[in-house]
Amino acid sequence: MKIAFVDIDGTVLDYSRGMNQPTETCLEAFRRYREQGNLLIIATSRTHLVDGLDTSMFDGFVFSNGQYIEYQGKILKNNIFSKDQILLQQAIYSKYDGGSFYSGVNGQWICPDRKELSIAHMVYYGLDPNRAHEHFRPFVLDEIEATAATATFDDMEKMRLAEKELPQEWEIHAYYDPNDLRMDVHLPGITKGSSCMMLVEHAGLKREDSYAFGDGINDLEMLTLVGHGVAMGNADPRIKAIADIVSEDALEDGLAKAFVRLFDL
Repeated sequence: MKIAFVDIDGTVLDYSRGMNQPTETCLEAFRRYREQGNLLIIATSRTHLVDGLDTSMFDGFVFSNGQYIEYQGKILKNNIFSKDQILLQQAIYSKYDGGSFYSGVNGQWICPDRKELSIAHMVYYGLDPNRAHEHFRPFVLDEIEATAATATFDDMEKMRLAEKELPQEWEIHAYYDPNDLRMDVHLPGITKGSSCMMLVEHAGLKREDSYAFGDGINDLEMLTLVGHGVAMGNADPRIKAIADIVSEDALEDGLAKAFVRLFDL
């Protein structure tokens, strides 16, 4: 038995380049892989699945860069921010004119301050702007159960200053992309990579039976820790440098092609 951890953005999908649905070839590769008796896990910074992917297609989920773990219908970890930790973040993001929203498996909560920045980020990753109001629960501090925070900015220097004021032991992934200037923020001690390896152990498998597929810098540790790390052709150069295998671009069905080659599909 093998276990494969698959990233979403830039791997299964790529909203920024118009790939809004998984290919039929990819879905077929997933199906045939599982028919062999293998385990398939989504491992993403997102807190939920996107359109085109159904929970029944997977054996488990590593959401929020590892803060939430679910395996065969059972929740193994759900590491949420405390009220004080959210208040701390809000003070920092407001100080530097940032927008922010908080996400967990039970919903999303968007801060009214600079709300337009947060909406723009979500549209960049596939949100229909005409239905944005449907995606958020009321921003009531006592009701927020978030494993992830996303802070959005329109000024690079202000984002740098905000990043410096956050607790440096926290897991902070800052993306200085002019088209999507943001930070993904999580609590310390847990990463996407460490949670994936926790699942490998929980499933009673060996490291050499584990595989990971990704493209972004938050996938680096995951690809390093598993037995076989696969970078997409569109991956960050730093990811390609540490990967055991570099597949084709996501737009060229690179994920499905990697599955076919690696698992003799």
